[in-house]
Amino acid sequence: MSSYGKYLPPEKVRTIAVLGTGSVGASWMALFLAHGIRVQAFDPAPGAEERARKFVSDAWSALRTLGIAQQLAAPQDLISFCSSVTEVVAGADVIQENVPERPALKKQLLEEVERAISPETIIISSTGGISPSSLQQYGKHPQRLVVIHPFNPTHLIPLVEVIGGKETADEIVEWAMEFSRRMGKHPIKLRKEASGHMTNRLQFALMREAVYCLIEGIASAEDIDAAVRYGLGPRWALMGGILTLHLAGGSHGMKGILDHAGDAIEGWMTPLGSLRLTEEVRNELVEAAEQVAGGHAVGEWVHWRDESLVRLLALLQQHPEPELQQ
Repeated sequence: MSSYGKYLPPEKVRTIAVLGTGSVGASWMALFLAHGIRVQAFDPAPGAEERARKFVSDAWSALRTLGIAQQLAAPQDLISFCSSVTEVVAGADVIQENVPERPALKKQLLEEVERAISPETIIISSTGGISPSSLQQYGKHPQRLVVIHPFNPTHLIPLVEVIGGKETADEIVEWAMEFSRRMGKHPIKLRKEASGHMTNRLQFALMREAVYCLIEGIASAEDIDAAVRYGLGPRWALMGGILTLHLAGGSHGMKGILDHAGDAIEGWMTPLGSLRLTEEVRNELVEAAEQVAGGHAVGEWVHWRDESLVRLLALLQQHPEPELQQ
């Protein structure tokens, strides 16, 4: 028996049932296929299969450039779309859920999934903010449900958050960590559940300040985004905020910067003000986004983003962290 007890080891997963094939689900599909895993998909939305297959085809070039996919073209024959939940989970080694962030919808789906699979089949949710403990209440075998939360675009961004609920078995959390690594991901394990998990909280703390700067007229939308793109972003591509601050302290590291500017930093950490997404703020954000986009369609920006991400990720692969260098 494997270290995962009665559960199938990650390296033996051959077929995954993907429920929900929007941008997240289709992105997972592309990644699974790149690793030679067959995908059984279900999404009742009109045109879902055509959109998902096109997404996979469009994503394949990037996956090949990064060395993840080996075939010249996406193996569309490894995708089968099913007409029901019962059909899609039949014979699947793992269930992977990506439906919209509506608790009632997830409840209905997970209850139907539970009735159709064995107790040994692991359920992965991609939920961006719903706690795994709340999802576990919908099943008779809560120990096998775990969250693997990806970041858009899922097939390119390495980070995933692995979150177990109150009843998730320890071996399932470790299974999720190992499975994520096998998919080429950099998994981080959250020790506690939190609304929005962790990384979303980090990015929306910055977004809160950006929106406040916008509505208070501190800077234009273009300049607010430029501050991240040309100031914070290049460093954050290499290291997180804690290491960034540590290096700012010179030879004394974090202690040095806190001794030098701790009082000022405490003030900078204080939110500029409270923020509610009123109709007025929403309208201002929509207008700001259109200004920053500069007249280019979302699809054009997505294409530019993904091509640029491939070049950036390839560069980061060539420059390991100091302790990993020989």
